[in-house]
Amino acid sequence: MISTRRFLPSHIKLLEKAVNVSEDIISDYFRLTTDYWLRNPYEVLTLKDSGEIYIPEGAYAHLLKYGKIVSEKDSGTDNRHLYRILIYDHRILKVTNGNKAVLWPFLVYVMMHELVHITRFAKFECMASQEDRDLEEEKVHNLTNEILGRVSIAGLGEVIDFFNGKHTQRLLV
Repeated sequence: MISTRRFLPSHIKLLEKAVNVSEDIISDYFRLTTDYWLRNPYEVLTLKDSGEIYIPEGAYAHLLKYGKIVSEKDSGTDNRHLYRILIYDHRILKVTNGNKAVLWPFLVYVMMHELVHITRFAKFECMASQEDRDLEEEKVHNLTNEILGRVSIAGLGEVIDFFNGKHTQRLLV
């Protein structure tokens, strides 16, 4: 059963900020051009906006990739794919209790992880088969940690520890 607890408007603003910061960090890391995200569009939805969906066990977000049929494209410059990041606010709020000091670095981590997936799909054409999904997830996890290990955001170290299985009490407020 999904909790009825959802992001408040203040949480949504923090999520939007995390999206922007994460996009900048990953663009710098991979030296992406300024139009990269225009050519690889994505949208971020919370549970409120996503309707009835399957939620993978233990996930805080989930990435879906949609393709366009070539005959439906308006021009040769149209995007071939759209990525949708589904944020599971009820699980994130359960871990962070909505505390801004904890929620902020947590959202940066989650968004960075999902944007690393998009970058690997789009830039490096990494498409994991069903059997290789765990290996791909491990690669993305390690790359997310490497990228964020270079970033100075208050509380991010505790979040990285949390995602590495070191459940610190400071995170679980």
